[in-house]
Amino acid sequence: MKHLLPTTILLALISAPAFAQDSTVEATSTRGTGYVGASLALLSEYPGSADEDLLALPYLSFEDVKGFDLFGPTLSYRAIETGTGEGFGKWSLRAGPSIRFQDGRDSDDSINLTGFEDVGSSLPIGGYIRSTLGPVGLRLDVGQDVIGGHGGLTADASIGTFYRTGNFAIQPALTVSWADNKHNDSFFSVTDDQSASSGLARFDAGSGIYSYSASVVSWVEIQDKYAVSLTASYRWYTEDAKESPILNASDGSDAGVFAALSVLRKFDTTKW
Repeated sequence: MKHLLPTTILLALISAPAFAQDSTVEATSTRGTGYVGASLALLSEYPGSADEDLLALPYLSFEDVKGFDLFGPTLSYRAIETGTGEGFGKWSLRAGPSIRFQDGRDSDDSINLTGFEDVGSSLPIGGYIRSTLGPVGLRLDVGQDVIGGHGGLTADASIGTFYRTGNFAIQPALTVSWADNKHNDSFFSVTDDQSASSGLARFDAGSGIYSYSASVVSWVEIQDKYAVSLTASYRWYTEDAKESPILNASDGSDAGVFAALSVLRKFDTTKW
């Protein structure tokens, strides 16, 4: 599981008080604020695994540091930013380049992956468009892997909203994830040689929508310097991904989970 640690460190960042990765539709702003702390995270070992790992991880996020935002495993830049603001009766539009870290999969993660090659970590580079209309947020992220992990093109489209009362806030979101043939082949296909080694049936996964996700980020601010955040995400695999023998193996699953409990300390980024 050599890929697991760097990914989960980045995944733990998802519990920032704004959406990240699958939940990239923040409908409010924490501009000028960063968060540092620690997380206890539960997540699937690899896409399509029925097994989970529980890890203690560091945490870091920030918003609008010289135009850069870090949420989860995604670093983005605000090349375009316009609108009347965020909240009821207002609208906003933001777009720019982005870079995201995506984890791979080790063949020794499962006996059912005997004979499979490891899928290396990926670094999709691309861009995003994010808009809010009143309390509703929309976001589209597209990226092409440039370091030869899955080697494919991925896209995530999300819709969400935001609610705050006193020191408590919550942000639910829904996401549709699409990928090309290279990405889906890497995680869901079974070649003839892999079938002979593992005993799984041969399978060829094509491009298309491969999952739907429901996520929620909630947090409670404590005084002016601290916050406690709880993140939960549930992913349903669909289409070719759901039919993959890897997900239908004895230790496979057509769903994935992520949850993180984080204790955070705020810091001011306006002077950076």
